Formats: sequence, structure tokens, C-alpha cells
Amino acid sequence: MMKIKTMLFGALLAFSVSGSAFAYTIAGGIDVGGEDTFLAEAIGLNSGEASETEWASGIAGTQLTFAGRTEPASFIVTEEDAGVIAFELMTMPTYFLVKDAQKHVLFKNEQSMDWGVFNLLSYFGSNKLEDLELSHLTEFNGNTVKVPEPGTLGLLGLGILGLLTVRRKLQHNA
Repeated sequence: MMKIKTMLFGALLAFSVSGSAFAYTIAGGIDVGGEDTFLAEAIGLNSGEASETEWASGIAGTQLTFAGRTEPASFIVTEEDAGVIAFELMTMPTYFLVKDAQKHVLFKNEQSMDWGVFNLLSYFGSNKLEDLELSHLTEFNGNTVKVPEPGTLGLLGLGILGLLTVRRKLQHNA
């Protein structure tokens, strides 16, 4: 009975430590990942390749390189939330910039490298949903380092600790 309680407690603790991720889908059940990380926005910035790259590099804190541009940038509304949109990326960039007539918005591409996903209403307002189009999308590559998620490492550590505890109790009872 004590073993079952110990195992249930360990499982409950492990599930409470692990993080949850939410993925969006578009028509056809295509998984486009979760929302990418918003970094900054600017109004009145020049839309040239050099000025966008310089601004994005300053925000990212590393030298970015221009990887491609889609003009105009059309997008697809996700099935789970009409305010969240997705668009296919050409180069699997580290960062991407979305622009309408006045505003540049920079995101770090973290969830699904093939798709850009963000809440359109948060940055551009509901009038953009009617057009389903923005001025352009610029993709950048930069120096990044993959860092393991703390939740995953914590879950692995708890699993190993649980196995060691069960083994120790079995040896003690034998």
C-alpha cells in the first residue's frame, strides 16, 4: 500500500512540474505550433532591408541576417481562435518581422520553425482580419543556442529519483 501511495505522489508531482504547451491548427488539421514570442514593435520605421535588419538585430541583441521577404504577407486564421493567425515561413527563420502600413512587429520564432503564429488582434487590430493580408513579412536568421526546457529536465530528474527510491525500498524490504 505504501508503494502505491509513493508512486502516485511521484506521478502527481511530476505532472505538476511539467509545463503545458498549446498548439494551434489550421484547416486540414495542420499543426502550426503555439504563439511565437513577441519582442518589440516600432511605428514609422523605414521598411528597407538594411533598416529592418539593423533594428531587429538591436532588439535581438545579436547580428541578424536577412533571410527572405514575402510581400504581401497573407495569413490563415487558426481553428481554435479567430484572433490568432498563422503563415508559412520560407526559411525556418530564428526571427520574423510583420509589417502593416505603419507598424513593424518583431517576433522570435520558437514554437514551430515552419510557421509564424501570433495574435493579430493584439498587435494590428480587428480591421486586419477582414483583409487577411499585411504589407510584408521579413525573415531573419541569427545566432541561437538550443537550451533544454527546465520542465523536461525536472521531469527527468523526478523520474530518476522515483526509480532510485523504489529500488532502495525494495532492497530494504528484501
